[in-house]
Amino acid sequence: MSNKMMRLLAVLLGFALLATACGSDDTATPATTAAPTTVAADDAPETTEAESGLPDLGGRTVTVAIENAYLPFNYIDAATGEAGGWDYDAINEICARINCTPDYQEFAWDGMIIAVSEGQFDLAADGISVTEERAQVVDYSISYISTDQKILVAKGSTEITSKADLEASDCNVGSQTGTTNYDVAIEVVGENRVVAFEQFGFAVQALISGDVCAVIMDDVAGNGYQGENPDDVELVDEVLAADPLAFIFPKGSDLVAAFDAALESMIADGTLENLAAKYFTDSFSLTYDDIEDGVYGEDEEAAGDHCIGLVTDVGQVDDKSFNQSAWEGAQAGAEAAGASVDYIETQDAKDYANNIGMFADAGCEIIVTVGFGMGEATIEAAANYPDVYFIGVDQFQGEEIANVVGLMFPEDKAGFLAGALAASLSETGVIAAVLGTNLVPPVQAFGAGYANGAAHINPDIEVIKTYHPGGFDIAFSDPEWGGTTARQAMDSGADVVFGAGGKTGNGALIEVAGEAGAFCIGVDTDQWDTVPEAHPCLVTSAMKLITPGVADLIVGFAEGNEATGNSYGSVGLASHHDLDSSVSQEIQDMIAALDAALMDGSQSTGYSFGDE
Repeated sequence: MSNKMMRLLAVLLGFALLATACGSDDTATPATTAAPTTVAADDAPETTEAESGLPDLGGRTVTVAIENAYLPFNYIDAATGEAGGWDYDAINEICARINCTPDYQEFAWDGMIIAVSEGQFDLAADGISVTEERAQVVDYSISYISTDQKILVAKGSTEITSKADLEASDCNVGSQTGTTNYDVAIEVVGENRVVAFEQFGFAVQALISGDVCAVIMDDVAGNGYQGENPDDVELVDEVLAADPLAFIFPKGSDLVAAFDAALESMIADGTLENLAAKYFTDSFSLTYDDIEDGVYGEDEEAAGDHCIGLVTDVGQVDDKSFNQSAWEGAQAGAEAAGASVDYIETQDAKDYANNIGMFADAGCEIIVTVGFGMGEATIEAAANYPDVYFIGVDQFQGEEIANVVGLMFPEDKAGFLAGALAASLSETGVIAAVLGTNLVPPVQAFGAGYANGAAHINPDIEVIKTYHPGGFDIAFSDPEWGGTTARQAMDSGADVVFGAGGKTGNGALIEVAGEAGAFCIGVDTDQWDTVPEAHPCLVTSAMKLITPGVADLIVGFAEGNEATGNSYGSVGLASHHDLDSSVSQEIQDMIAALDAALMDGSQSTGYSFGDE
C-alpha cells in the first residue's frame, strides 16, 4: 500500500473521543448557508433489500450534509459536473447494504456540526475528526479511517525537514483555527508562534509568500495542496499525530447502529481497503484546480472579487467579547456587501505588518484591524496600500487619512452606568473591577467611568480597581489572573465585580459565578450570550456596539459612502436576563435617566485619559 494511503483502522473504535475537529480545505470563505442545496449523485444506489444479517431501513431516505469541496472525500468534477469522492462511494455502498437512499445536500463546513446536532440533517460526511467536545452534541459512527498530521513546507526547504527543526527554529507556523492541525501546531511550537487562519488557503498562500515557514495540516489537505502547487510546496514525511475520522449524527440517532454494522461488514470484506486504494494513493490525480467550488461557489459568485480581512491584536478571535464582536461585525458587513471575509489572529506584535500585508497582497479592499495596539501599524499599512480601506477599531485618528477610519466608543459612559448599577446593588459597600492593561485608553475609560459612576450613587463606596500588570501580549488573555484577582476582591468584601479585559475579564466573571449572592458585570458585548458560565452572577454587560459599528462602516464603503477620521459607535448596558428580579424598578428607572443624561451631555463621567 502506498505511503500516501490512509491507515485503515484494524479495530473498531466505537465512539472514540479524541483530538479536535478536522476542518476542510476551503477554497472560498464559507458563509452561513440559509438553505441547503440538494445534490444528486449519479451512482446513488436504488433502494433494495438489505444484505442478510444487516439492519434493513426499508428504503428510508437519509439526508447527508456534504461540502463538495474537500478532496478526496467529496467534490464536483469541473469537467463532467458529476459528484464524486470517498464519501459518495462509501455512503452509497452503506445504503446498498442496509437498504436506504442517500439525499446529498450541500452545506458549509463552518455550520455543519451545529446543523447536524439540531437535526437539520440525518448525518454529515466530510472527513470529520472524532472529538471529545463535539461528542457532547453529536453521535459518531465507528471510525472508518485515520489521517496523519504533517508539516507542509516550501519546496526544497533545508531549514525545516522535521519536527525537531520546526521546534528549534523561531519562525511562525500557519494552521487553520478550530482544527486538530491548529492544536498540534501549538503543541509543537507554542501558541505565540502559531498564526491562525480561518481557511487553509490563506495559510498556504502565506507559506508560498514566505510569511510563515511551515503549515501544519492533515495529509489529505496537504497532498491536495502539494498536487496543486508542485513547484512551491511539499509535505515532510514525518507524522506528528494521527486522527480517526467518522460520520456524525444527531444525538440518539437510530442510524448510528445501522451505519456501524455496515461499516463493520465493509472492513471485514475489504471494501474500505479498496476505497482507500482508490482515493488515497497516487492513482487519484484530481487537484483543486479540477473541481468546482461546491457549497462555496454561490458565495464566491455573489462576492465576486470583493474581499475583507480582519486582523486581531495579540489575542484570539473567539475571546467572547472584543475581538469576537469585531469579527461578527466583519461577517455581517461582508454578507451585506456581498464580499468574502477571513481573519488572522496575531500571536506577536512584531507580526502586525505581515498579517495586514497578507490580506492587502491577496487583494482585499477592506481590512479591519482590531485594538488600540494596532494603531501605528494600521497607519503605516494605509500609506503602503493606498487603495485599501482600513477600519481601526479603538484607534483614534489624530489627523484625517483618506483611506482610514477609526471606530471609537465612549467607554467611560458605559463604565459609568455599570458603576452606578454596581453601587446600587452592593450590600457590602465594596465593589471591584478586574481590568486589562491601563496602557489601552478604552480600558482606562471603562475603569475610571466605573469608579466615578459608583461614587455618583454612593460617595462612600469602596472600589477595588485592579489593572493587569502585563503588556499587550498577556493582559487580555490571562483568565487565571482574572479569576485570582476577582477572588481576592471578594475576599476583601466586594460583592459586585466588573470584568473588562477579554479572556482576562472572562476569568473574573467565571470566578464570581461560584460565589453565592455576588453579582458580575461583563463587557464589550452582551456576555450572557458568550460566557454562559457566568449566568449565575451576570446582571448586565457594559456594551460597546462593535458589531453594528464595524458592519455599518463596511456597508458604507461598499455603497461609496466611506467614512474617514473618527466614527463613533454607541454604548449601553445589556439586559439583566435571569437576574432582572434582582434589579428593582426604581434602580432600572434611575439607570435609564442617567443614560439619557450622559447621552445629552447634562451628566459628565468626569473622565480624562491619563487620569490613571
